[in-house]
Amino acid sequence: MKPINLLVVLLVLGLGVLLQSCNSDKPSDIKAKADHLYTGATIFTSNPEAPWAQAMAVKGDRILFTGAREEADDFIHANTTIHNLNNQLILPGFIDAHAHPGSIALNNQLISLPEAESLTAQMADIAELLETHADLPVIYAIGWENNFFGIEGPDRKVLDQLDASRPILIFDSTMHSLWVNSKALDMSGIGDNPEDPVPNFSYYQRDKNGQLTGYITESAASLFLTRFFTMGNKETAVLQSFLNYLSERGVTTLFDAGNFGLDDEVYQAVSQLEQQGLLPLRYHGSYTLYLPQQLPTAIAELKRLGERYNSEKIRIDTLKIFYDGVIETRTAHLLEDYIDTPGNRGESLFSEQALYQLLLELDQERINVHIHALGDQSSNTVLNAVEQARNTLGRPLAIQVTITHLHIVDPADFKRYQALEVIANFTPAWHGYDDAYYAEALGERAYHPYPAGALLEQGATINFSSDVYFPSEWEDGSASPFMGIQVGHTRQYSWDKPDSKPSGPVTEQLSLETMVQGYTLNGAKQLSRQNSLGSLQAGKKADFIVLEKNLFTMDKYAIHQVLPKAVVVDGQLIHGTL
Repeated sequence: MKPINLLVVLLVLGLGVLLQSCNSDKPSDIKAKADHLYTGATIFTSNPEAPWAQAMAVKGDRILFTGAREEADDFIHANTTIHNLNNQLILPGFIDAHAHPGSIALNNQLISLPEAESLTAQMADIAELLETHADLPVIYAIGWENNFFGIEGPDRKVLDQLDASRPILIFDSTMHSLWVNSKALDMSGIGDNPEDPVPNFSYYQRDKNGQLTGYITESAASLFLTRFFTMGNKETAVLQSFLNYLSERGVTTLFDAGNFGLDDEVYQAVSQLEQQGLLPLRYHGSYTLYLPQQLPTAIAELKRLGERYNSEKIRIDTLKIFYDGVIETRTAHLLEDYIDTPGNRGESLFSEQALYQLLLELDQERINVHIHALGDQSSNTVLNAVEQARNTLGRPLAIQVTITHLHIVDPADFKRYQALEVIANFTPAWHGYDDAYYAEALGERAYHPYPAGALLEQGATINFSSDVYFPSEWEDGSASPFMGIQVGHTRQYSWDKPDSKPSGPVTEQLSLETMVQGYTLNGAKQLSRQNSLGSLQAGKKADFIVLEKNLFTMDKYAIHQVLPKAVVVDGQLIHGTL
């Protein structure tokens, strides 16, 4: 054989070996032996190239191998513990890509109003609540319905008639607007003429004489509440309980999407839990930009929080932007007017140009951004700013941009998510959705809400989250990933009858594989941790859960009741048994 031909053969053979190595899910160190081998199970890996496996080998906190059972023998030695899981299901640990543990803790003192069918019934419920809790020095409650009061909102004088002796603060059912009495206004210290953070979006409602009515919307409401709330021992205990709740349901990593001015208080409590060995999951946090005047200092403040609290389990590493409001308060920013409030399209926190400049700064600092945008105008503005930034840089952004909630999206923008590499984050527990309720505000736009399926069809990366921020949502199971998986799959609430009409087009009923991948690998992508988290692959962290029932074959209307038999983080069993 001529030397040149021999060289070619050797190169081809070497390339074949290299390709075989790349396609295998074995570690590069073929001599590595496992501490644990999990076999006899169905394993969904969330790895798109090899989604199913029969066995998984783990050494320390890392996965050595996932694949066929017969190949797993290479990783066994005398001290390997072999777990025969008897046809149970293994999934990657869940990543809750938009959670509010701090809000749950702080809002634990909120008293929930029952659902009311009319304004008369609602006022009777409020009167009863005040009488029942006559001993409390301050009343914090939640649950009044926006549609009972119109765009002008409720008035403090109505609450004053019920009780003017102590502060009363009541959130609406969405927690995006606040109704307070005169005593609360007086004690807040905001004065008679506070500045509206963003007119038509975040504001203090005034009557025709310019007097405050006690109706406060969006970030103005959050700012108002920080004058009353603190993070004490009781709240820290609630925080721990909620994190354990998520952990027991398979959440191994979460993203805290903001604490509206109480970041230090919340992250200090999380840090204390870690120091005491009581933090059961990885905790990514954010700094929330919810007032325009925060723009010049937002990045510096995020970096300060990271320098103070970052640790082995805690990373404060994302800027959260509260960019518009919600449909219920008519503050989500729309391309066209609200049907029931002509002339009103809502508003965004700041301009497209300001967002573009911020994206360039974030790219330079390598800081990811997570943007609240429910309206089709606000999400369109974000996409425009991303596109402009990419054009300026001459390359894709070096950071991950995620848009969260996406109540309505302009169909013309569906393809842009994939093209601009923007992740779409949804809270599937909301996707049972009452179309008619929102049609009053949106008209025909109400009938294709939360278009996760449409975005997926156009190649977008979608992921999922809980986004619960007050206790009743925790209590009804809305925070569980399994609730999200069921509702995202059926587009029916868990309490709906199986034959009830699903919300939106049938194409929005996502497959169970899509739901799991959205709660795992795609969550890791949002956090820029897809190389170590989110799927069961060699070299990644050994975070996984074991289910006694097969999620993919069980009754789909019972998924919300699932509890993992075992939860493993960093290769260590932290809940249940194997």
